[in-house]
Amino acid sequence: MKVADVGRLAETGKDQEESVTSSSDTLLGDLWADLKSNTSLHGLSRISTKKTVFHGVFWGAMTLFMVLLLIGAFVAYGLDYFSYETLINIKLTRQAEMTFPSVTICNVSPINISRVNQSEILNMYYLKTHIYGRFFHSFINISDPFYAVLHENRTDSWLNETKFSKEKLFYHKEFEGQPCRNCFEDRRTDIGMCTTFNGLSNNPPLVSKLIGSQNGLSIFVFLDQNNYIYGENLGAGLLVAIHERDEEPNMADNSFLVSAGTVTYVPFRRIDSTFLPYPYKAFGDDYCTETSAPDFQNPLKHYRQYSSYACIRECRARFIYKRCQCRHINDFGNETICTIAQEHTCVRKAKEKFDSSLSIKNNCKCPLSCHQVAYELDFSSAKIPSTKYEEYFSTQNFQDLSTNYIELRFFYHTFFVENVQQVPKIDLTSVLGNVGGYMGIFLGASLLTLMELLEVFMVAMFLISKRLIRKVKGNVISSEKNSRFSEAKT
Repeated sequence: MKVADVGRLAETGKDQEESVTSSSDTLLGDLWADLKSNTSLHGLSRISTKKTVFHGVFWGAMTLFMVLLLIGAFVAYGLDYFSYETLINIKLTRQAEMTFPSVTICNVSPINISRVNQSEILNMYYLKTHIYGRFFHSFINISDPFYAVLHENRTDSWLNETKFSKEKLFYHKEFEGQPCRNCFEDRRTDIGMCTTFNGLSNNPPLVSKLIGSQNGLSIFVFLDQNNYIYGENLGAGLLVAIHERDEEPNMADNSFLVSAGTVTYVPFRRIDSTFLPYPYKAFGDDYCTETSAPDFQNPLKHYRQYSSYACIRECRARFIYKRCQCRHINDFGNETICTIAQEHTCVRKAKEKFDSSLSIKNNCKCPLSCHQVAYELDFSSAKIPSTKYEEYFSTQNFQDLSTNYIELRFFYHTFFVENVQQVPKIDLTSVLGNVGGYMGIFLGASLLTLMELLEVFMVAMFLISKRLIRKVKGNVISSEKNSRFSEAKT
């Protein structure tokens, strides 16, 4: 090949490369011109020097300024969104009928002293270890042979053997005016063996169809104070908790007292609360756990349904076992049960340590459930018996009505349910509305404008990438031609 031919070939390659570049620049220019003339984005069409340079610069600066303001607004809005703030919505809904809650009832005395071996010694122990007994009596020496009964081993059956039987405790019981013989069951709680009305074994659950004191649970209770022990409570009566059927009641800290010698009405209404799971904070700085989620697995060993309190109970039982190498009689498990002496020397201190330490409880990792059901209670009571009933009961061999008996009535006073729902402060509807609002205020744009800009961006990227590919190919061809040109020279 002649040198002149090679030179012409190289010049032809350069001309083709310049032609491709010029063609791409023309297409991009046409794309920009089309966007300015047809876009719905206000201000962009005015960026032109056809009138005056100042006119084009002014509108260009204003459009850029508004774009910067829009970006700033989006950043502030994004920070607000990702702070995951919430609001509380409250509404009332009326039900035609409602499932009656569970009612757990405990005698203030957890033990029937008449059913305990060496009851006098055990009663003396309870008296001397009571908060007031410790004031009046000297320190108790557990190692004294006099207290040998405190070192005897116990089994789980000990609770059943020493309880006040529900057959004697509930002298009379009815639900909505009908006898209720099999609607109570024994329940092991944190304070001992108690009795639950309408528990999980009551299937189907009892339903309340009417409101009012005549349409709920009515019971007449015999306390049997003669067989009380010197317990933690100086009084005589009942500890009561109203809760969901699958919920573990906290009898020690979340129950109420009903005094002996009273008729007590307990009207209540239901409150349903639903909170948002992570990343939203449900309770102050704490997150809740979504127990109804398909992937949720109950971490508890001894409770069918997860609840924060049941989780705490299991955690406390593990803590006590680690410290004392035995299980408290009121806890579930297969470990060796603590003797009364071990409860005195070790378990009590371990329990106090656990209950008073927030860090230990936090290590349990027992978040509250995202769905909570509570019952708002009202109370009213009167002393029994009235003069008329005192005359009547005296003929029926009823003694000590004012000290040994309680009449209790539990009932819905309304079928209106208060629904408390935690909702995001900023949801998807708010996001769309605010994004559209910001774009409209700053640029007179809409979501369709975003689609226009996205379309232009994609076409521009296509043209630029096409131009780069052709340029790379052109460089390859040019280098090949240059090498041929060099060979021809030589």
